[in-house]
Amino acid sequence: MSTNITPPPVPALPPQPSKKSHTHAYIIGGAAIIAAAIVATGIAISGSGNDAAKPGPTVTVTETVEIEAAGEGEAAATTDQTTDARVGEVARNGGAVVKVTKVTETDTIVLAGARESAGADAKYVVLKTVVSNEGKASMDLTCSLPIVNALIDEQDRRFDTIEDLYEVAGNPECNAQLQPGFDDEMQFVYRIPADAVVTTWEFSEYNLENEVTSTVDLT
Repeated sequence: MSTNITPPPVPALPPQPSKKSHTHAYIIGGAAIIAAAIVATGIAISGSGNDAAKPGPTVTVTETVEIEAAGEGEAAATTDQTTDARVGEVARNGGAVVKVTKVTETDTIVLAGARESAGADAKYVVLKTVVSNEGKASMDLTCSLPIVNALIDEQDRRFDTIEDLYEVAGNPECNAQLQPGFDDEMQFVYRIPADAVVTTWEFSEYNLENEVTSTVDLT
């Protein structure tokens, strides 16, 4: 006896995506990849821009310096002095007014009534001057220091006068005070190397507050 068996129904397969759906998926995926690449590129560009700072604009600042005008004391110190005189011209420093009338070089001088030799490789330089006292007090030209002075040669060496200028023939005696408003002849004598070439005489009135000197060109 035969039995007819009915086979169970075949389950239905899920619907297959169409070609159109695959195309959409590819487009969406590609767009996502492109967007991610753009974002990554932007970050990289932004980072590299921070590594090198962009040059800023150049700013020029002009500073104006105001020169302070000299005070009355400074102006007076400048205008009261006469410098760079020559032989035969008047040079002034404070109350001391000096005119160098003659410059001589010699091997011997008369000192305290006796002839004194300069010695080997040496010579005397004698500056004959007329000194006028235009200050407020008397001046002792030979035994005191009313006029600070120096003889300067072409090597910028500075020479002092010999001692006891009052013993030089023709000079004022020791403590012979030159009163204000008077003048007197005075010889400044220096002993220097025989080969020295003198160029300048420098002097100033003795005053601790006066640092300005006057010069006489001897060339």
